[in-house]
Amino acid sequence: MKLEPYLSTKIWGWEKWNLSCHPDGKSKIENGPYKGMYFADIVDNPESFPILIKIINSKSRLSIQVHPDDEYARIFEKDNGKSECWYILDAGENGTLVVGLKEKLSRHEIHGLIDAGVLESYLNTIDIASGDFIYIPTGTIHTINAGIRLIEVQQSSNVTYRLYDWGRPRELHIEKSLDVIDYEASAVCGKVDSFQRLKTPHFTVEKLCTKRSYEGHTEDKFHSYTVAEGSGHLVDEYGNVVELSAEDTIFIPEYMSYTIFGDMTLIKAYGY
Repeated sequence: MKLEPYLSTKIWGWEKWNLSCHPDGKSKIENGPYKGMYFADIVDNPESFPILIKIINSKSRLSIQVHPDDEYARIFEKDNGKSECWYILDAGENGTLVVGLKEKLSRHEIHGLIDAGVLESYLNTIDIASGDFIYIPTGTIHTINAGIRLIEVQQSSNVTYRLYDWGRPRELHIEKSLDVIDYEASAVCGKVDSFQRLKTPHFTVEKLCTKRSYEGHTEDKFHSYTVAEGSGHLVDEYGNVVELSAEDTIFIPEYMSYTIFGDMTLIKAYGY
């Protein structure tokens, strides 16, 4: 089934929640017998659905932020934690992201840098280009700079703690941020070289390039595909046809055979 995004306008740009069961922004079904229904209404246990897929467009830079893990988020926010990853669609000229710290710092040191207004100088900035893939596990300080468009695959969560927001009039979450930062940098984060597949504790993401056709079967795990580039169509085992264009997302349930036709770059995502 093809999904209709939920559009979330932000102070820095916008997000399209292409595939979402989250109550803060539910995507809808665009075709077939469930057309017009919320995706969450046809999924078993939507509260435990493992992923949320977005298209993010940053007209200005996002806050310097961090996300909690499952344990912290469930206690304090009644939500899931938020590990995420990004496939860069357009980085503009000289595109950059912030991922992690340049060096290990303590809670007290980071608090002092925030109070002094110099935290940005201690953050690790990386150059990016279209086609790059970046992994942001929970506890990693990060931000998306201006002029970036990307596909985000994340845990189904809407918890973000802001450490700094460039003077914009939004709430900051300093103490909670300091609670959840991974000070030991225990999880590998940042750019994934020659990305083809990333398996995290919460979801798996793959890059698939189709030239003519690709045959798949979901077995006991659903598949989702988001079109990064190109166009084509999918035909399922019942002969149903779904047209695919750039930035579309489709969901294929368990135990379903299908064939994808067209010259496309696809981001495939499914549960762990």
